Parts: sequence; structure tokens; C-alpha cells
Amino acid sequence: MTSAAPPALLAPAPSGAHATLRIGKSVSLEASITTGGLLAVAAIVASAVLGSATIVRATQRSQGRLPPPPSPAA
Repeated sequence: MTSAAPPALLAPAPSGAHATLRIGKSVSLEASITTGGLLAVAAIVASAVLGSATIVRATQRSQGRLPPPPSPAA
């Protein structure tokens, strides 16, 4: 009976995102972010959008309560 060698363990696939931006021939920008970082950015963006929506809604509601602007003197 022959014993087979155990299968090689594969390295885990990197999680997250990686981006490269090249401008011309000499400028290259690289960025990478983990999955946790992506989730944090998503939470920040979601809170900003929800916060701005609340401000806009409050502004629209209060417009009916403001006195009209003064009329110019003739």
C-alpha cells in the first residue's frame, strides 16, 4: 500500500480591495483596504447620507413656518 502525500495547504485568498491609478509614465498610486475597512467606509457614507436627508427634511418642514422676507421699500 502506498501512502499519498497530504494535499498542500493553500494560502487564504486576500480579502479586501486593491486599486492602482497610473497617471502618465511616472506617477503611480496604489491603495489597498481590508474588508473591515470597506465596512467602516460604508458605515460612514451611510450615516452621512442619512444625516443629510434628515437635515433636508427638517428644512423643508420649517420653510412654511418662517415669516415672509421683507418687501423692498418703494
